[in-house]
Amino acid sequence: MGRITILGTGYIGTSLGLALKAQKVNVEIVGHDRDYGRAGEAKKLGAVDRAEWNLPSSLEGAGMVVVATPLGEIATVFEQIGQFLAPGCVVTDTASLKGPVLEWARERLPRHVGYVGGDPIVGLADPDRKPSANLFQDRTYCVIPSAEAPNTAVDQVIRLAQVVGANPLFLDPVEHDSHIAVVRQLPALVATTLMNLASANPSWRDGQRLAGPDFGAATALAAESPQESRAQLQANRETILRWIQALQAELGEMARRIEDESSDELLKTLEAAQDLRLLWRPGVSPESQEQPPEIPTARQQFSTFFLGKFGDRKR
Repeated sequence: MGRITILGTGYIGTSLGLALKAQKVNVEIVGHDRDYGRAGEAKKLGAVDRAEWNLPSSLEGAGMVVVATPLGEIATVFEQIGQFLAPGCVVTDTASLKGPVLEWARERLPRHVGYVGGDPIVGLADPDRKPSANLFQDRTYCVIPSAEAPNTAVDQVIRLAQVVGANPLFLDPVEHDSHIAVVRQLPALVATTLMNLASANPSWRDGQRLAGPDFGAATALAAESPQESRAQLQANRETILRWIQALQAELGEMARRIEDESSDELLKTLEAAQDLRLLWRPGVSPESQEQPPEIPTARQQFSTFFLGKFGDRKR
């Protein structure tokens, strides 16, 4: 039997374990977390076969290691695990930025392992969210291999995504991080700014009684971990700053359209946004999404991918 080790048994890591268990793959799943109580909870939920408090022990015999920790911890994790990884082991992650993680992998992981970045697009806004085996179903799962990753390592991460029900999508890391800046980081910044702006109003004590579900939806991302948000913003600093400047310019244009009572530009702008929003569906872009390679009976084959029989062909 092969073995997958999940480092970080929070929302994503535990959901991944549950999704694999739901597919009954013939693979042992080991969970490790700095908070051993959280790893124990993942064991109680049935997401992992074994909760291991000792990091080297959790990595022993692993054919794949999934790093599902916050972005700010990944560089340190890579530094800690390198000496314990067996030749041919596949290392992947679930971080929402890929450029920095690829660089950390290049600097800190040994050459005898294959690193393939991953980013499941599942959303993290609800602080009361519960892990779910269905979290990845029909979701986009970004796959961003390192230049040195063997084809076999890339294939295994593709199959991992498919087994849990997701749709793999290949992206360049720069392109990926630029998209993430505008669809994930910028909305979080707007939510934070709106929350601070509204609450700074001297009459907020009364005003918040008027803030209903619309305000709640608009500011939901402000509930994210401040430490993790800061780490992500700093890691993607140049890109997010460009998008902030673009947003400032667009807000200036909106102010001008509102001010010009004689123009119908405001109505056209609102109508265009409405049309685009009605057409949008989370994770769906059939006209542009790259189709993953055809892989028959992925679930049945999955358990054979982690037995240490990896090729050395380079992508």
